[in-house]
Amino acid sequence: MDEELLVYEQDEVHTIPTSQDDLSVSGKLRIIEKRHGVVIEWRYSDDETSTDNEWAVINTAAVTFTHHNVSDSVEISSPRRTVRPISIELVDLRSYKICDNHSLVLIQRDGTTHPALAFHSGSVHCFVEVLLRYVAVKKSEKDGDLYLVSDKRQAAQDQELAAMNLVPSRWGMAGDGGGWSGGGPSGQWTSTHQRVMGFINNLKRDPYTTAAGALSKFYDAVLYSDVEGYVRENDGEDEVAELFHSLNGFEDLEPGYELLTKKGTLNERPKVERLSPLTHDDFQQYVDDDGRIHDVTPLLDRIFRGGLHPNLRREVWCFLLNHNEWNATHIQREERRRSREDLYYTMKQQWRTVTPDQESRFSGFKERRSLIEKDVNRTDRNHPFYEGEHNLNVTALHDILMTYVMYNFDLGYVQGMSDLLAPILYVTQNEATAFWCFVGYMDMVYRNFDMDQSGMKQQLKDMQQVVRLVDPELMSYLEIRDSANFYFCFRWLLVRFKRELNYANTLRLWEVLWTGRPCPNFHLLLAVALLDTEKNTIMENKFGFTEILKHINDISLRIDLDATLRKAEAIYKQIASSPNVPDGVRTVLGLPPQEPQEQHKSNKDEDASERRGSGSDEDVGSVNVTEGLGLVGVVSSMIGSAVRHLGGEDMMQASLEAVSGQQQEEGTSHQRRDTEAETEKRFETALSHQFV
Repeated sequence: MDEELLVYEQDEVHTIPTSQDDLSVSGKLRIIEKRHGVVIEWRYSDDETSTDNEWAVINTAAVTFTHHNVSDSVEISSPRRTVRPISIELVDLRSYKICDNHSLVLIQRDGTTHPALAFHSGSVHCFVEVLLRYVAVKKSEKDGDLYLVSDKRQAAQDQELAAMNLVPSRWGMAGDGGGWSGGGPSGQWTSTHQRVMGFINNLKRDPYTTAAGALSKFYDAVLYSDVEGYVRENDGEDEVAELFHSLNGFEDLEPGYELLTKKGTLNERPKVERLSPLTHDDFQQYVDDDGRIHDVTPLLDRIFRGGLHPNLRREVWCFLLNHNEWNATHIQREERRRSREDLYYTMKQQWRTVTPDQESRFSGFKERRSLIEKDVNRTDRNHPFYEGEHNLNVTALHDILMTYVMYNFDLGYVQGMSDLLAPILYVTQNEATAFWCFVGYMDMVYRNFDMDQSGMKQQLKDMQQVVRLVDPELMSYLEIRDSANFYFCFRWLLVRFKRELNYANTLRLWEVLWTGRPCPNFHLLLAVALLDTEKNTIMENKFGFTEILKHINDISLRIDLDATLRKAEAIYKQIASSPNVPDGVRTVLGLPPQEPQEQHKSNKDEDASERRGSGSDEDVGSVNVTEGLGLVGVVSSMIGSAVRHLGGEDMMQASLEAVSGQQQEEGTSHQRRDTEAETEKRFETALSHQFV
């Protein structure tokens, strides 16, 4: 037998560009049987014989010049695309997406999300047909584009367990096409609520017989069908967690379990439309003969709705970043420009005249200079404006950051600032103007660079409040997966999505955020909107913290900015129009306080949530599934808990728990310290993966 057997090959499978500057790269998609297993591969067509399997770099020789007549600015773009070949062992494939344009997105178990592939010849369905020889595939109930992949034996066993009516199953036994394909009998999704309530009603009526019968079925499956031989322990615990998610009226089960409750407090989310960018002619309607800008409020609203045309950015960004004053005349603005330019070069001369002898006794200055030199040399060097050796724009970037150290001694320089400055210098193309615009931007986001990260951690907590209100289901899932700290969103917030978007979209997003519309912290709603878009992929693939972090990194440069802005604004309007919104969320979004009667009701809900435990809120509880017990142990513990609760035996445990309470408190203090250390370690992990 040969070492490799090619079972599928399709030419002209192209990567889908993420921006107008990207290239569509053609390659071959294959499914290959190897000795160690089945592998899916995609390789760049002209790279078939290359020994470098890591990257293929495609760069056209053409250089495109785009002239903007009004500002006499010239944008230079050089199309370039770096393409990583795809190689996935089939056992590592968790799911795939078939989008409306029939493109294919492969998603691995570790959260890796590969670029979308378009079939210019052949069909994606032929690929799926071959794939079904080896795995079972099931269409997601929540996302019509998502298909979940499973081992055939596991899929067959899952249907056997579902037939026991033991716990709520995601698939039933008869119907059309909703079950596993290629894994046994087809089935359709059944009502989880009906299955759970039937099981609970039996427990209420005869708890001991029902529990014994359920355990008997379960142990038979384990002992005689070798369930644990190929059912993952984590997947089993997920199913148990979903059972608790469906329960109502059992909030006082024994400690260790806390049930999910969801309250529909928000109004329906409205539809929102965006406008086209503000043009030079549109802008002139707000400017009088002397150069003063009137009606600033409607102008800011208009910029928020559509952004700015590229030929207008150099002028208007100076207003948005407080370098120019809105009500100043042309003459006054020119005087201010000259004065600020002189001040900039005075501060620049200060650090340039520091001698090596002085620097040897000024460790803080020396460390900041070293960090700036390192960061500048790796900031946007693939962009035409900053590429190449001895680039004067890179020198200007360095000089502006060094001058900011002299301007703001307390803050100095922190990693990430170069990412915020680079687009500003690209747009203004003037060193002094870029410096003062950067000062204006830093005045908005300086808390992002607190040495203790308190500003960033507060934003993550604010985001947690919003997600808990807007999407309790997602929040519950993240809590189960120990991911409710939102550390995977760190980079989004730190540099305002700059590394998630191409340059053109970054410029458009920033000018929208600078308007301050429709509320403070709109960038948090933008992050919530992105999570809402990725929710089904995260939950259906059962991603944990590490997988979520990997997936979030992989979706960079693939974000639909217009759709995300529409969704973020819709979420704001949904919250603003809804009653009983918690005051914490209202404060984050700048909404007025609730009416007294609404406030009283909200306080009662908050008190109830505090009694349910820290980390919960009035909209949703949390699930804490016992860890380390395995599938059998988790189900047994869950059923035993329900039986003791319904039979009244849990009251007998109260006295025993009181006796051991003091000993548990001592253990809890140690656990709390361990938890805090683990949380800090996870924060550092997210920081290193996302930013550094």
